[in-house]
Amino acid sequence: MQRLLASIVLVCLALPAAAADIEPLDSRTALSPQTWDLLRARMRLLNNISYLPSLLPVIMNNRDSLELTPEQMTAFRDWRRKNYQAMVDKMNTIIEKRILLSQHAVRPETGPEELIAMQDEIFELQREVFRIRLSCRQLITRTFTEEQWSNFAFIAADDPQIAGLFAQ
Repeated sequence: MQRLLASIVLVCLALPAAAADIEPLDSRTALSPQTWDLLRARMRLLNNISYLPSLLPVIMNNRDSLELTPEQMTAFRDWRRKNYQAMVDKMNTIIEKRILLSQHAVRPETGPEELIAMQDEIFELQREVFRIRLSCRQLITRTFTEEQWSNFAFIAADDPQIAGLFAQ
């Protein structure tokens, strides 16, 4: 439990500092490879609070190898512009609420009903994050060709966060 709490605190401390160095995410223009790397690093920090893998940074970092069409690039940029910041904000809120829940859990004056209510808030935020990430997955599955999926599986084999997901 202490290890999880320490990881959550590190995430909370790391995200604001990283935000200062990032390009605007609501832009319709392409992000630099460095920005995609930063986004991927951020998502790795936050992945412990979401159950769907972060595929879009990997896809965009490998857009040439995947031979993404201009239409796909536009669709992925539009998704990022509309959803990414809200998703990260919700994930940060989850982290804050988990810390608060842990703090209240060790206070004898906090009743079980209050802890359950706090946990329910976290569950609802997790559902919201899941829905956002699911919309990204749906966009990818709707727009990828079979060849792109095959190429993506090959590319994913080199990414430690998602390498094992394609094995069957």
